[in-house]
Amino acid sequence: MDMLQSIMDASSHAMLTLDRNGIVTHINQQAKEYFGLYNRSERSHGPGRLEPGDLVVIADTALGADDGNLTCADLERLGVHEKKLRPGDQLAAVGVYCGAGKPVYKFLHGGDTETLELDTVYQGIPVQVSIRRKVVAVTVGGTAYILDYFLSIGQIVVLDGKTKQVKFWQQKGYSARKEGIGSLLRGGPYLAKKPGCEIKVVGCHFQEFFEGELFERHLEELFSGKAVQFEDMAYEINGYNLTASLLPVIRQDGELGGVIVKFRSIEDIHLTIQERNDAIKSAERKYRESEQAAPPGEQAFSSLLGFGTASASLRRYAYKLSQLDCNVLFTGESGTGKSFMAQAFRQVQPRKGPFVTVDCSTITPTLFESEMFGYVGGSFTGADPRGRAGYFEAANGGTIFLDEIGEIPLNIQAKLLNVIQNKVIYRVGSTKPVPVDVRILTATNRNLKEEVAAGRFRQDLYYRLSAFSLELPALRDCQENLCFLIDHLMERIPEKYGVPKRTLSGEAFSKILTYDWPGNIRELENVLESAVALSESDIIYAEHIRLETPPCRLTLKEQLRREEEKMIRQTLARYGGSRTKTMEELGLSKSVFYGKMKEYEIE
Repeated sequence: MDMLQSIMDASSHAMLTLDRNGIVTHINQQAKEYFGLYNRSERSHGPGRLEPGDLVVIADTALGADDGNLTCADLERLGVHEKKLRPGDQLAAVGVYCGAGKPVYKFLHGGDTETLELDTVYQGIPVQVSIRRKVVAVTVGGTAYILDYFLSIGQIVVLDGKTKQVKFWQQKGYSARKEGIGSLLRGGPYLAKKPGCEIKVVGCHFQEFFEGELFERHLEELFSGKAVQFEDMAYEINGYNLTASLLPVIRQDGELGGVIVKFRSIEDIHLTIQERNDAIKSAERKYRESEQAAPPGEQAFSSLLGFGTASASLRRYAYKLSQLDCNVLFTGESGTGKSFMAQAFRQVQPRKGPFVTVDCSTITPTLFESEMFGYVGGSFTGADPRGRAGYFEAANGGTIFLDEIGEIPLNIQAKLLNVIQNKVIYRVGSTKPVPVDVRILTATNRNLKEEVAAGRFRQDLYYRLSAFSLELPALRDCQENLCFLIDHLMERIPEKYGVPKRTLSGEAFSKILTYDWPGNIRELENVLESAVALSESDIIYAEHIRLETPPCRLTLKEQLRREEEKMIRQTLARYGGSRTKTMEELGLSKSVFYGKMKEYEIE
């Protein structure tokens, strides 16, 4: 038996053993920690109950799901008669137990999605309550009573009504001690606390300390012989969400001798995720260390191209181009990061001076020349009398980045070619050349060779631009870098939006790895931003990863049905749900209209 206890204590899982009557025969230290059976507090209090006149401070992250089943009826004992309170709400409150005195409280609908704080002086005693980032803290007279939590929890601090001294505070494991807030407010007792004390469960029936309907039913099925065993089942025990295996111990005579219960907390998911993230970061460090001989400037391209060996040559080529004072054309599918590449060039290139970005797809064709090269006063109707410099003059001495270069009209392409060859521009309405010293970076997701063949792009300009070109690979072609990009974005996105750090569950991570990513890095970033915003916990699950479904071809009949449903829904919305007005607008009879409503499942 001593060896069995030693083996259990050496396990990373929480474990206990029961005999065939449900009596606890062994329990290891991990299980004691999980269920709060071991007291690590440095403070003490004796046993007792709440008495009328006691001051009670409560911090509850989700009413009814707080391991103590606190209800609105229980709160009435503190004088809280709030009709808007409902299960799942956050609550911070201080009041007098079964006595006179107006309570002070705050609440938020919807659980722990927001921060809730209460700061007051109650009967001369400073009280602060805080619920934020998975930590509950109640501070009374400068002493803090803190509980961290995973799903939900409730903290209660009680002061003696006569002495105003703290007589009870909550600690982890109160479900095992039957000390939930609800039971205490309903007159239930609480046990004493002192440093290092431990609740003895060995020799007691498991139901005295471990409650869970499904857990108890499965144990009964094992004891009665109706089931052989249960492996990796999801249970809620004492308010904790756990997976557990119930494994029978068979005696030599073939009879059931007892049951081994092995728990795994859902909180352990965090450890698994952290191990994966640590492995990715370790790989990043390994690649970085293996390339220490490379110029430091190459690191500017790592967040875009990754750290993998497959991208090493591309990073080196990009860095070499950045150090040459030449014009460069970036090509690749939409979303592959051409704009980010231009910014990386800006960081490491020797050329300093202004950096001007121009999105050619947003400029009206008739304004291209004046926007690019500027104009003199009075050159056209509506022109500024003083004239204005264009983008090229603004970039003089530095760099201009022409994004979506394939959108430039043919007549402007000729003028751009002249700028490249002669390094001068002419303002609209002027014949005076203006010298410009500009490095030109360009980008396109079009196939410029095909554009040249179709007569939409000048061949001579194409050859000038493509002398030095850099094609960025599609995300589906560089799976090695996908893990690094995910890790980089998952660190940057929460900082961008000012939210706590999020991590991806295993299923969410797999969902990302197996997707084709037609929108490349831009689509990946958008999907992760949406997931970070949608997730209310610090773990992002697969259902938060919203991916585009591949387009499917529809028959004419299917397209007409979709348009018909869309028209009915939009008309209903426009008339605030009025069916009569919708029927009149669409010219439908009552029978036809309601038939369509049923067909398209419109409520």
